[in-house]
Amino acid sequence: MSLTAITDDQRHQRCEFSQRPGVVTRPRRAMRTVQLFWTTAALLLVVATGGCSQLRLPAIDPTGSCLFAPLPTTTGLALPCMNGDGALGSPCQCLGCLGGIGTCLRCPGFSFPDPAFQDPADPPACVNPNAATGSGVASNEPCVPGPGCGGDCLVGPPAVLYGTEINATKACRLPPRGKRGCILLTPQKVVAPVGGEVMLLSGICGTDGYLQVGEPLEWMLSRDSVGNIIAVGDNAPGVLHRLTNIPAAKKEDGAYARGVTSTKEALITRGNTNPADDVKLEKGQTWLTLSSPSEGTSHVTVLAPESECWDQRKANATIYWVDARWQFPAPQRLNAGAAAELVTRVTRAEGSLPARGWKVRYELMNPELASFAGTDGSSVVEVNVDDSGNAPATLVPIPGTAGNAVVDIRVIRPGGMSDNMPDLTLGRGQAFVTWSAPQLTLRTGGPEVASYDIPFDVFANIANPGDQDATGVEVRAAIPEGVRVISSDAFAKVFPNSVVWEIGTIPAQQQLDLGLKLSATSPISIDFEARGDGGLAANDNIRIDIFRPSLVLRVEPERQRYETGEQVVYSIEVENTGDRPLREVRLTALGDQYMLHTDTNSREIGNDKTDGPLQPGETWRSTVNFTSIDSGLRCVNFTATAAAGQQQTQSSCVTVINPAPPTPAMSVTVSAARDRIVVGDRVFIRGRVENTGSIPLKSVRVTMSYDPQVVPEQATVDFPRNLDTPYMITWTIPELPAGETAVLEGEFAAQQTSTASQFIFTAESAEGARGNASTQIQIFPNNTPDRPLTAPPVLPPALTPPAIPGGPGTPPKSANVPRTPPTSPSDRNVSQGRLRLDVLQKEISPRVGDLISYSIRLTNDTNLIDNAVQIAFDLPPGVSVERLVQTQSPELGRINRSGNTIYFEEIRSIKPGESIDYELILRSNQPQTFNLLLEVVSRNFPAGIAQSQTTEVTP
Repeated sequence: MSLTAITDDQRHQRCEFSQRPGVVTRPRRAMRTVQLFWTTAALLLVVATGGCSQLRLPAIDPTGSCLFAPLPTTTGLALPCMNGDGALGSPCQCLGCLGGIGTCLRCPGFSFPDPAFQDPADPPACVNPNAATGSGVASNEPCVPGPGCGGDCLVGPPAVLYGTEINATKACRLPPRGKRGCILLTPQKVVAPVGGEVMLLSGICGTDGYLQVGEPLEWMLSRDSVGNIIAVGDNAPGVLHRLTNIPAAKKEDGAYARGVTSTKEALITRGNTNPADDVKLEKGQTWLTLSSPSEGTSHVTVLAPESECWDQRKANATIYWVDARWQFPAPQRLNAGAAAELVTRVTRAEGSLPARGWKVRYELMNPELASFAGTDGSSVVEVNVDDSGNAPATLVPIPGTAGNAVVDIRVIRPGGMSDNMPDLTLGRGQAFVTWSAPQLTLRTGGPEVASYDIPFDVFANIANPGDQDATGVEVRAAIPEGVRVISSDAFAKVFPNSVVWEIGTIPAQQQLDLGLKLSATSPISIDFEARGDGGLAANDNIRIDIFRPSLVLRVEPERQRYETGEQVVYSIEVENTGDRPLREVRLTALGDQYMLHTDTNSREIGNDKTDGPLQPGETWRSTVNFTSIDSGLRCVNFTATAAAGQQQTQSSCVTVINPAPPTPAMSVTVSAARDRIVVGDRVFIRGRVENTGSIPLKSVRVTMSYDPQVVPEQATVDFPRNLDTPYMITWTIPELPAGETAVLEGEFAAQQTSTASQFIFTAESAEGARGNASTQIQIFPNNTPDRPLTAPPVLPPALTPPAIPGGPGTPPKSANVPRTPPTSPSDRNVSQGRLRLDVLQKEISPRVGDLISYSIRLTNDTNLIDNAVQIAFDLPPGVSVERLVQTQSPELGRINRSGNTIYFEEIRSIKPGESIDYELILRSNQPQTFNLLLEVVSRNFPAGIAQSQTTEVTP
């Protein structure tokens, strides 16, 4: 129907819609729906009452404030079956209009505004039927291989039209398009043995290009086919399958079965443990198996009955059933020149009947070795199977050839009119033929250049690479004039102008080496020839140049002893002592792994003489510098070469030692402002620490100890200090550069008289540098009565004052704390024992650069505890300390160094009978013999003990 009565306001609103295509608001969409509803209601009312007068309907309010406009604004309705004045026509005419209402709805005479959202894009076309089968859920699975899916059926009506649909001339008047489906099948053509079982897979590809699940399929076997349907896919359905009530698969008879595409994945096996013969069933696939007990062809049709595209809803497969067995020729090994008979046996009916009329095709893969008899030299021949089931062919070798030949064999079943089968290649294999023959090969070798009248060696290698024995073998070497045969093999026969080896038989795949020692005075050429039975022959030649030695090489280093990192300078002379010029003179130098060329930083350096040949009597002088990166005996090999093979080599070695490491050193002095004071006076004690070495000193610990007769009043504050320790002031100098001096002072007040009150000033750095100095002053009584006395310091009662070097001072007359004078070792009850030091060298014959290990044991053989035990030794020249190991007390493994003296960590106490073991590791950078002298001092044995060990270091 059409709306003919529209107000001006309404026409203006339609224009607005047309000016804004695709933009529709919800109120306007509702207004159009109401308008259509009222129009349809009025139409039905007219039809029901049979009246044909003009109808007036409320008009839509164009302002949108209300649904309908107020009266008298109305809308007139004119139906298509009315006259132009609004009069209703005949009832049949109206009924005919109603009869075409469906067409009017599908093909209206007006157009609505464009929708706000465009239609989705068309689904992708069906995938390539030759693509691989996918895996995963059905909605994401590509189609299985099968016949191609055309694009004609992607749009269009159902395959069958009914009633008035058949007279429709416009596309929009046709019914909506039906359910699509392109059926896929694999394989479509297969050759199978009689009695075997063939499996076919099928699925339905939807318009979206993916397999569809739960779709029914029908399997049919044509009447002219052989065989029967065995089983149809009936795997346990999935949950989706059961919920949708999809019919189950069923085999109706041997030629017809109903199937349905699976809703889940499955794996079909043969019941064995071999995964190679398993078949993976994807979602959206189903399967069918069939077999045949006799030869022939099976034509299988699979149909998708619910597909609306007839030209894509079915697919066909052809199975060729063949009854045949074959046996290919076994490998053959023949003598060279013998023909090879190839027989392939082909039978039927389980090997009981010959396959008459079948063909066997032979193709030689090595046409250079042979050809088939009766083919005029062709490498391909086809032979029919005879009544005995054999297909023979003869392979004739080409004369003079030997080796392995490979023959490709194919069994072909010819097609026929009766069974409607094409030619089929049923089997393919290979046959191997080896023609055996002996062979001879001869290789010779020797130096390219030999010295004048100096013996040199030449050799000949005779081999039989064939697979049969070579007999009657003889090798002959022609000896030219001026060549002298010095020695030969034991079985060789030496003649004036030749040497003959009568070998006899050489087994297959065997070889034999022959040798000669010759000398010559001129360039020579020697011909070798080998002969054997059956015409076997081989020959070779060798040329040797002879020269008179006239090249002299002399190498001399500037010094024999260097330090690591120094340049070793070599003077080189190359002289021509002959009577002819030497051309292409070249000099090369190759250092060992620790000798590198100074300029190129590589081990090898070469130099050519560029100012012409080296004339007779001329000397070419040159120098080269190498740098040693490690100590030891270091060598450089020099080689001088010239044309005609002249060559001279010489090796030159020097001794390289490690440079003496920079030794930390310091100088310590101490002095008093006055050497005589009275009780109550104050005196300044000044100490100096000077870095006399070449490296900075780190963490220098400086102490100034004093006797109890004085007390400190103040001290230098330039460095961190400590005044809390009784009888000692301690400073720490973080760093003392080389050549600089640190001055430290303390002011002391005299408390008691003393004939020699001593001050000891010591310093020690982290690098092991040590120094000490002492001074003393005299303190006299104060006879001045009005001179105040300073009270002596209150000392801790538990501490015993240290012994004063040089003897104890005069004890104070009025001390608040009693003091016990220190006892000397002579006052103690020391047994007749002593400290014992044992030193044992573990390495018997150490070499330069090797680790030298010493076992050291310190034993207290007395019955008293000994304290402040110190072990020390002087380091020999060229010897370095690698490490000191003390396993029981690792802290005792530390060492300190002062100048060239090595101090072990001080042992605070050692019990009677206790032993302490050390392992000392040294290394020498030069060959020498040194005496390792270790000394021990302690509180009980201030005189100390010593023990030495002599060590010899070889190059």
